[in-house]
Amino acid sequence: MNWTVELSASAIKDLKNLPRNRQLQIGRAIDEMEFDPMAGDMIPLKGSEWKGRFRKRAGPYRIIFMLNRTARVVAFSAILTRSEKTYR
Repeated sequence: MNWTVELSASAIKDLKNLPRNRQLQIGRAIDEMEFDPMAGDMIPLKGSEWKGRFRKRAGPYRIIFMLNRTARVVAFSAILTRSEKTYR
């Protein structure tokens, strides 16, 4: 059974601001998560601001999302460029 993917307005804005080739890379990662959101390099985030969220690596980018297991929804909240200040 597939998962439903939802992108927040912020995640859509982040995605649109990326170069086209990176948009495709992130898009493929998101598409893969429809079948198994727990696959790949995915870890739970720590800290009060990130509680309940996970991150998945896609090249130099980090896809931040939450899972609703009962409704089978993957809700994306941000797409960040990995840097020293990404999770701060």
